[in-house]
Amino acid sequence: MKLAKIKLAEVEISNVEKPKAARVVSVSKSPRYADSGDPINGSVAKVVCQIVDAELAKILEKSGDGVEDLKTYALELVGDEKDLLEISEAELLGTEIELKDAKVMLKWSAGRTSGWRDVKLVMNISDGK
Repeated sequence: MKLAKIKLAEVEISNVEKPKAARVVSVSKSPRYADSGDPINGSVAKVVCQIVDAELAKILEKSGDGVEDLKTYALELVGDEKDLLEISEAELLGTEIELKDAKVMLKWSAGRTSGWRDVKLVMNISDGK
């Protein structure tokens, strides 16, 4: 084992309990980037969703409350670009997604004090998982 060779972007975390299903509250597509750093028009590298625990959302709604105050979590949908391009942001918004195949990974937080500061869920939507 060489500690210098660890790629933090690929680290999977197994000691975190994740919800069984999540409700999508926002969706955006992230483009691929050229070597120059410019975004490639019409490309998709991943679909980034903000999600809430679906079970908790149902309980709150049943009691007459909204889900706006629930903490959101990041879910990144990755896979073949063809599959990612087919995703309709409007159709995905508000849907429930089963998270049994989602991996818990480190999340990079950009800004003045950039670093690995949180976790995210990552799910491959293509057949070649």
